[in-house]
Amino acid sequence: MKHIPKLIAAAALAASSLGAAHAAGTSLAKGDFAFTGLNANTTVGGWSFVAFVDIAAGTTIYFTDTNVLQTTPSAGVFSTTAETFWSWTASADVAAGTSVALLGTGVSGQYAARSGAAGGTANGTVTNLNGATSNISSGGDILYAFQAASYATNYQPSAITFLGAISNRATPYATSDNPFAATGLSGIQVRGFRVGSTDTRYTQFTAQITTSDTPYASLDALKAALAVEANWTTSTASTTAPIVADRLAVAAVPEPESYALMLAGLAAVGGLARRRTQR
Repeated sequence: MKHIPKLIAAAALAASSLGAAHAAGTSLAKGDFAFTGLNANTTVGGWSFVAFVDIAAGTTIYFTDTNVLQTTPSAGVFSTTAETFWSWTASADVAAGTSVALLGTGVSGQYAARSGAAGGTANGTVTNLNGATSNISSGGDILYAFQAASYATNYQPSAITFLGAISNRATPYATSDNPFAATGLSGIQVRGFRVGSTDTRYTQFTAQITTSDTPYASLDALKAALAVEANWTTSTASTTAPIVADRLAVAAVPEPESYALMLAGLAAVGGLARRRTQR
C-alpha cells in the first residue's frame, strides 16, 4: 500500500503532461476543416467553419483574403500586396462537428466569435492583426484559413498549413489567386459559391441556419452533406442574414489518437504497479 501514493503521483504527472499539451492548442491538418458560411456584408457579415476533430482551448486559426499565388515566389505564398489578416484564438474547447461563427461587429474589419448549438455562445478572441479595414469583397474574393507558428504577412510553404478556402470569385481562377494550386486543398476544403457571372454575397450550410434540427449522426455524414450544393442557401443579393454557429454532427467516438494516449498511460501505470508488486 505504501507504493500507492507514488502511483498516484505518476498518474498525476501523466495527466498534467496531457493537460499542458491540451492547453497548447490543436494542430489541424488538411481534411480537418471546412467553411460552413460567409456573408460579404461590409459590417454585419462574417464567416463560419467546422472542424472534424476536437479543437482545444488555446488553438489559433488565421484567416486572410490576401491573394495566394499559383507559383510561390521567394517572398512566400501570399501576394506582397497584403489585405487583412485575422486570428481567432479559442477560449473554450469546441467539439468536432460543432461550428464556429465569426460575426461582424458593425465596425468594418472587426469580428467576434461564437461556437456551440443553436447560435452558440461567445468563444475566444478575434484580432485584426494588421489593422486593415477591408472585408470580403462581394465582387469576387477568396478567404483562406490556415495555421502557422505565429502571425506573419507571408510564409514559405513549409511554414504554413492551409486548412480551407471559401470563394465567390469567378472561375477559372487566375494565377494571382488560386485556392487549389499552391494550397494543396481539395474537395469540401474549398467552397466556391459564385452564381454564374453575378456578384454573389452570401452562402451558408442550410443545416446551420435551421438550428432546431437534428445534428448529423456522424462526421462522415456531415462531410458528405457539405459536398452537396442543394444543402446550401446562397444569395446574390446583399443581406443582413447572420452567420450562425451550431452543432452540426455528433462525434460520439473518440479519435484513434485519444485511445492511443489513454492506453499508453494505462499500460505505463500498470507496468509500474507490477514492478512494485514483484519487489
